[in-house]
Amino acid sequence: MNPRFNSISKWILISYILVLCFSRCKGLLKETESSPASYRSTSIAEWEGLRFGAFVHFNDNTFIGKEISRNCELQIFNPPEIDFGGMMETFSRAGIQYAVLTARHTSGFCLWDSKVTEFDVASSPFGKDVVKLFVDACRENNIRPCIYYCLWGNKDWNPAGWNPMIKKETQDKSPAEIIRHQLGELAGNYGDIYEFWLDMYCWCDTTLSVGEIYHHIRSINPGAVIHFNQHVQDGTEIRYFPTDILNGEERLPPAAGHNPRRLVNGKNYYLPFEYEITSQRCDSVSLGHGLMKGSVWFTYPGSSFYRVDSLYDYIRQSFERGGSNILLSTAPDKSGSYRKEDQDSLIKLGKLICGRPR
Repeated sequence: MNPRFNSISKWILISYILVLCFSRCKGLLKETESSPASYRSTSIAEWEGLRFGAFVHFNDNTFIGKEISRNCELQIFNPPEIDFGGMMETFSRAGIQYAVLTARHTSGFCLWDSKVTEFDVASSPFGKDVVKLFVDACRENNIRPCIYYCLWGNKDWNPAGWNPMIKKETQDKSPAEIIRHQLGELAGNYGDIYEFWLDMYCWCDTTLSVGEIYHHIRSINPGAVIHFNQHVQDGTEIRYFPTDILNGEERLPPAAGHNPRRLVNGKNYYLPFEYEITSQRCDSVSLGHGLMKGSVWFTYPGSSFYRVDSLYDYIRQSFERGGSNILLSTAPDKSGSYRKEDQDSLIKLGKLICGRPR
């Protein structure tokens, strides 16, 4: 056999094997990137290291004084000034590393100019893109920007039932199509969003599956942590999957401790725990979901910050039971700013959380 021909054949075979291996590895990489972590990956370890995050509950709820809003009036959203810069300075002093804005809550009112609805901030007297103001302020203060989005559309909760504007819009587009488009806007128009906090899949137009939502966001914003709220329980149940983390909405991990290593559909995943607890008490409005009496997400004239030592007692227990991060529900008032007493309490609480040994 010609030695030169034999050498060429070997190189062709080696090249073919290398291309095949690269293609398979690339395929595996894509599968890994588009799925929850099967082990404590670098990105999940980073999320766990953040330790302290803040919900920013601010939407039309703030102006009508209700935790669950059925508002359909655009003119009510008109804060004199939104001081996200001052908010982020307070967060920095408290040691807060990530912040989650309620970009769309129960009424469907959007804090950005969505192209699939007129029921948004662009049509309100305020007019400015609140999501952009929030994201920019986060980045200027080294806080990771995150987005909360409330899913809806089925018979249990569909604003088309009381809002004429949304009713007209859903004649041309299903709630599922609106959700896909709006999540695409949020994932694609503001740079990298660190985390998407997705709520109320039990209300969602279920022609859109949890998996479709997860992969849709990941395809646009590949580095994002995607979290489906598992509702009021202690993190032992996985109701919506895929999700990158598990949570306790106003509930601590079980006394035996949170187990992040979970088997789902025959595969192993690493799903750390986030403990969400409210900072505000208002006995006249409370939904009663909290471990402490009077818990509310939003700020009201009659609400006040819980005693810091009482809040910290639950937060300490979450850490001791294997919880990774705390997501504290906070809220500016109608002015768009935090009250001075809330700022002071938040900083005091942050010193306790961030000073605690890991």
